Amino acid sequence: GYVDMHIAFIIGIIAAVACYFAIKIKDKMQWDDALDVWGVHGVGGVVGTILLGIFAVKSINPAGADGLIHGGYSFFAKEVITIVIAITYAFLFTYISLVAIRKITRVRESPEEEEMGLEAVFHGEQARD
Repeated sequence: GYVDMHIAFIIGIIAAVACYFAIKIKDKMQWDDALDVWGVHGVGGVVGTILLGIFAVKSINPAGADGLIHGGYSFFAKEVITIVIAITYAFLFTYISLVAIRKITRVRESPEEEEMGLEAVFHGEQARD
């Protein structure tokens, strides 16, 4: 812990709201993220990490650091830099993985197959009406 439980509760609420709206944006933009990985883990992680960099306090964890509102500018900067590095790594690893997988097999089904339903295409049956 770096924050007291009242601040952790507030961070959780803020992150949950951010995740909810991220998923709504993803749906509106019709991005292909069936498990909402970006909206939940990506956005939730970024929001939580930034808020930790703002609200952390040494009185909770003497081995930790103070956040931005307690004068811990360097800790906040480290949190932001860490976010940038993590996003860059995740993007590059995913991109390289997809390029490699595409050399072996398809990554995405055709729009016609998606419209028919993948259950019908792959299993010869309809999963829903």
